[in-house]
Amino acid sequence: MKTKLSFILLLSSAVFAIDPSVAKIKSATGQEPKVVPWVVPSAMDDDGYLDESKLPKGSKYIEAVILGNKIMNETSYYIGPKAKDESKRYAGNNLSCSSCHAAGGTVPYEAGYVGIYARFPQYLARGDQIATIENRINGCMERSMNGKPLPINSPEMKAMVTYMHYLSQGVPVGAKVEGQGLTKIKLLNRAADPKKGKAIYEDKCSACHGENGEGVVNDEQRGGYYVYPALWGDDSYNTGAGMYRLIKAAQYIKGNMPKGDATLSDEEAFDVASYINSKQRPIKANREADFPDRRTKPLDMDVPPYDDDFDVNEHRFGPYIEMGKVSKAK
Repeated sequence: MKTKLSFILLLSSAVFAIDPSVAKIKSATGQEPKVVPWVVPSAMDDDGYLDESKLPKGSKYIEAVILGNKIMNETSYYIGPKAKDESKRYAGNNLSCSSCHAAGGTVPYEAGYVGIYARFPQYLARGDQIATIENRINGCMERSMNGKPLPINSPEMKAMVTYMHYLSQGVPVGAKVEGQGLTKIKLLNRAADPKKGKAIYEDKCSACHGENGEGVVNDEQRGGYYVYPALWGDDSYNTGAGMYRLIKAAQYIKGNMPKGDATLSDEEAFDVASYINSKQRPIKANREADFPDRRTKPLDMDVPPYDDDFDVNEHRFGPYIEMGKVSKAK
């Protein structure tokens, strides 16, 4: 039986499922979450690195925090293609976690990590199950990093989780943090246009990310990691990543790009996101198994099956406002 599509004009990073009420019920904790301010530890610098002189000496906990911070910022060098130990090469591209979670996850509304440890376990619709923070990290490893899962008990996984714990100290379990997730954005009353997006990309984005989306790599003496990440091609995220979905990519772009001067309109963010994601990139297999409860499937998921009457192209590009109006009229 087809479900009606609940229409919401202003979106958070999570509320854009075919039937948002189902995801809300499945993720309910039975308690009203507290809202707390975004606070970054004083040992963090503006680039997302730790000033080790400000941290306790001899602490095994702090040793794990430092390693986790380095893995986040220089992922390729520690657990990716540039890792000296080939057995540690879990990431399949040379992006860093900080390519999306900027400055080691310390920037608000840029998918930051502040308070994230206190929000797990949680319901994740993609698998229709409760996930731990380790599950969530490995989801990124397989999708955004186009790689394979880290062993749960590996030193690297423990270090990453410990670093997230460090950034979450003082945040109550289950609390929301001001600045978590992504910014809100208005949906379009038309389909996103990759041709318009190409012009925006050339004008606003190519100076950092390259004419061909290849990004800019740092000096090899510092590990050769991306300063500005590749946005498409073999060394970028695959089609299973959150950034491959149009609404989520537009939210990220609207709130944060161009870097240091986030001035794109909502329409420009959608158009340039559609252009970036129309380019060639690694393919994630078996995406039809994602979101087994179709009612929680995001509107911008471009792989069927669906529990509505819209086609793949409409789910990929919109127009999401019109889709909502048609569904409400049924």
